[in-house]
Amino acid sequence: MKHHKLLSLILAAAISAGCILPLSASAAVTGDINGDGSADSADLSLLQGYVLGKEKLTETQVKSADLNGDGKTDVYDVVKLRKTILASDRSISFTAVSDRLTTGYTDAFRKLGTNDGGTAVTSAAELKNALSPYLNETLVNNYLAKYNDTFFAGSVLLVKPVYLASSNYQKKKIYTNADCGCSTSYAGTYTTKNVTSYLNIRAEHSYTSESIGRIPPNAIIPVSHGNGQWAHVTYDGVSGYANMDYMQKVSEPAPSYEFIPDIKVDAVKYSDGKLSITASEYKSTTTTDFAPAILIQTTISRKDYYAGGTEWSVTVTQPPELKYDYPLAKARLDAVGWDLQSAFKSAAATTYYGQKPDMPQTTDYSLEWYADYGFKNGKGNCYVMAAMFCEMGRLLGYNIHLISGKVPLKDGTMGPHSWTEVIIGDTTYICDPDFAHETGQNGYMITYGQSGTWRYVKELVMD
Repeated sequence: MKHHKLLSLILAAAISAGCILPLSASAAVTGDINGDGSADSADLSLLQGYVLGKEKLTETQVKSADLNGDGKTDVYDVVKLRKTILASDRSISFTAVSDRLTTGYTDAFRKLGTNDGGTAVTSAAELKNALSPYLNETLVNNYLAKYNDTFFAGSVLLVKPVYLASSNYQKKKIYTNADCGCSTSYAGTYTTKNVTSYLNIRAEHSYTSESIGRIPPNAIIPVSHGNGQWAHVTYDGVSGYANMDYMQKVSEPAPSYEFIPDIKVDAVKYSDGKLSITASEYKSTTTTDFAPAILIQTTISRKDYYAGGTEWSVTVTQPPELKYDYPLAKARLDAVGWDLQSAFKSAAATTYYGQKPDMPQTTDYSLEWYADYGFKNGKGNCYVMAAMFCEMGRLLGYNIHLISGKVPLKDGTMGPHSWTEVIIGDTTYICDPDFAHETGQNGYMITYGQSGTWRYVKELVMD
């Protein structure tokens, strides 16, 4: 063939994914030039080299490469072979790893559906765009160092974030002591509250019971059971019962899990112009630490990538969400009605009680501590109101979370504040009982940046 420049232009068009349409799946798979039993990228590379004068073929190979049957082996056969490959369903060789992340992922990662967020990347720039919505800058840079220009010269990366809600895997069950009716829902680590001298450890659940031990101020107290009024405690070798009015929870019990999940890629297949990746959950044996965020990374050869997109199918067998055990929130709903807006109005009607020594505005206290304080005392600050509404919202079946952050104060500075986020479908709503309480305006189902509301600076999801 004489016109090499024209040949090169035609060949370049032939190997462009954008200018060639795949044949139907019923097209015959021909073009096995190298004799390995299939027509694939290795055959295409061999034929392209032959047409450009860079490869030699045997007489038998030349005949098998004449795909259009015109008696010549040329660029039109390259086009035909590429169409044949694109139309052929086949399995793709791959290597896969999964990183289990405990930190560094964003709220967008948490909101991903099981099969959302997967893509194929062919360059470092594409990888950065794919990961930035889900990971912080440090993690993104770590992956950019791992998958650099040298890697992408010969490979394509299939990447997929998967979020597994930790509460779905916890063994967290509520046990009730048959003798006294106290529940493990109050279990955790506590410290004293408003204790200046000591807190008595009683022999029974009674103020008049014998004192068998003393707990000094600010001591750390493990609690196994409780009923909101009395806690089963052990301190300095003495086990008994302490008045919960003088205790505050500082941390939940360490969670235990049914199993530690991970995700493995089962297959990568090419079909109908797309790569289909199937993956499934399995029990990890590499670590005993739960990691809710998993980043799947699957490498395939660049020569095997003809796809116009990816379809992911990730199968997980998460048990149903655990039922929350919030007895004080349940009692409030029984009183005001099992309705989210009624719950909001009830929380917003709480008497404001802030800037007091016994009324914290920090993330050092749990959702349950703030909510219990409000339900039992009928007063509290923004953290208390939001926590009360959060517990009631969960009992009503809503996807709701307690948020800690800041809002502008009258003096122009930013001050601590707490509110809730209610996630319905793809929309995140703010429900802020304290905003409604303080301003008399609507704080129910508003959105970030909405006119007439506060400027919310979100810092932490507390639960």
